[in-house]
Amino acid sequence: MKAIDSSDVYTVPVLSDPNTGALITDSLEIASYLEKTYPEKPIFPNNSEPLIRAFDSAYMSLILSGIKLSSRSVDVPLPWDPNCDAEWKLLEKGYNTAYEWYQKTVGKWIMGNTFSYADIVVACWLVAYKRVLKDDEWARIILADVEKEYNLA
Repeated sequence: MKAIDSSDVYTVPVLSDPNTGALITDSLEIASYLEKTYPEKPIFPNNSEPLIRAFDSAYMSLILSGIKLSSRSVDVPLPWDPNCDAEWKLLEKGYNTAYEWYQKTVGKWIMGNTFSYADIVVACWLVAYKRVLKDDEWARIILADVEKEYNLA
């Protein structure tokens, strides 16, 4: 990939497919490529890619505030500065909204009983937060029944 100034930019994840020579970046684009190239195990069932792209965008806008919160470095004091409370409230609201979406389905997954890329996105972000947040911070965004049902404990 090239930046605006023509320098190389490296991102993750990256897929290099030795069967086709394709080099794809961005999780959603990788999933789309895999769906089209290797359709045996669909993650966009019933031609749902446009719907799941919309879900991905909506979901990311819900949890975007948490990305700042999950950064762990010497520049970010721990425990969180009280000035981050607004971001915490947004993240909590985002996960409560996502939880409500799941409660409105008939089944375990966002598409009911059909597992899809949308569920992969949610799971990946939850696992990432579980790994970087302290227990009391994790408790702010996860409901106990969700943690138990999806084996996040």
